[in-house]
Amino acid sequence: MFVGREKELRDLQRLYEEDSFQMFVLYGRRRVGKTTLLNEFCKGKGTIFYSAEQSSRKSNLDKFSQQIFTYYGETNLQPFLDWEKAFSYIEEKQEGKRLIVVLDEFPYLAQQDPSMISVLQHLIDHKLCFGRLFLILCGSYMGFMEKEVLGAESPLFGRRTAQLKLKTFDFFTAKEMMKGFSLEDQMLLYGILGGTPMYLARLNPTRSLQENITELFLMPTGYLYEEPMLLLRQEVQEPGVYYSIMEAIASGAVRANEIAQKTGEEAAKCLKYIRVLTELGMLWKEVPFGEKHTSRKTMYGIADFMFRFWFRYVSENRTLLETGAQKAVWEKRILPDLNHYMGLVFEEICKEYLMRENSGGRLPILFTKLGRWWGNNPAMRQQEEIDLIAQDDTRYIFAECKWRKEKTDYGILMDLQRKADAFCGKREETFYFLFSKGGFTETLKEMAVKDKHLLLLSMEELL
Repeated sequence: MFVGREKELRDLQRLYEEDSFQMFVLYGRRRVGKTTLLNEFCKGKGTIFYSAEQSSRKSNLDKFSQQIFTYYGETNLQPFLDWEKAFSYIEEKQEGKRLIVVLDEFPYLAQQDPSMISVLQHLIDHKLCFGRLFLILCGSYMGFMEKEVLGAESPLFGRRTAQLKLKTFDFFTAKEMMKGFSLEDQMLLYGILGGTPMYLARLNPTRSLQENITELFLMPTGYLYEEPMLLLRQEVQEPGVYYSIMEAIASGAVRANEIAQKTGEEAAKCLKYIRVLTELGMLWKEVPFGEKHTSRKTMYGIADFMFRFWFRYVSENRTLLETGAQKAVWEKRILPDLNHYMGLVFEEICKEYLMRENSGGRLPILFTKLGRWWGNNPAMRQQEEIDLIAQDDTRYIFAECKWRKEKTDYGILMDLQRKADAFCGKREETFYFLFSKGGFTETLKEMAVKDKHLLLLSMEELL
């Protein structure tokens, strides 16, 4: 089932129809659907599709050569000795006709043969740019793709004709793969699985939320029972250290020094590992809204909800799960904590809602900045936090996101207004958005009818 990548597919088709040389760079974390998108795009088109392996240069060249010979119906030919000869052969055989060549997992090729990027640069400049080849370089290691392929110091800098960082689905797209579940369960499942298409495709709508999570995460034979460790082993050389860092963050350590203390690693060394995980898209780095990227208040979190759920509930309970205690782990470890866990998830869903509405021009302001804020309130002598702030010059939206059964009341609005004043004092125009799973009191509803600067959004109204 192909879901949610229609815009990306249209963009690729538009480039294809330009009928000139293209070097398209596609990257994004594993399981996000890069290969699925490319397979859909290549349907019905002349294509040589090669998925690189973590093997030697010769092995990859031999297999790529075989893909070329198979495409042209050639037999009994010797593999190419280098990449330049392989691409030159393709150009000669094509005689100016359109062809897509996909190098999937490109970092594997470039790491085994550091000269390959320079070879491609030379080929593009002196041969390929005059033809109609549609070259696609695809990779999962985002740091490598951004620095070694797209970066200013890369030999390929300026050669790409388009690029796309493919992201996981937001909730509003992911819910299309969760039909058959209630809206609340869809949000819960999004908070547990994230927006990764491959994981969402494993859901069984004929089973309950608990049954799905048990079968996917809690059974030793479950598809996601070992998934984080398998991915870490694929991406890094010391998975044990990275595992410890993820575990520390899942347990509540959010600052670099806290993470270092929990893992027992030196602060500088720990920060190096954190940067790698951030480049891989497994961690996010966040500073308070309005502060510089280098702020000392920097916090880290697990970016992928599947990883977050796994390290919070599966990792520390593996001994119990190995002894068949799935029901007990669900009822005593997961269920009582799930509403607390969902707080951050609901914030993310509300953030995605604001971004969608903003791009459609449906908000009272057209914001250019969006984020969370935390800091000290000197007047109250306490730490404050605002779930979401959106800014358009001197106009703001301040938002509070409540994932709880109780109805949100006037006190929540007053508290938000007080924190907004602590954040930036006087403002040209301010709007207050309250998001609430449990709905709102009648008093608050009456206020919203009269006040155009107050917007109330229940879980259902987000849709």
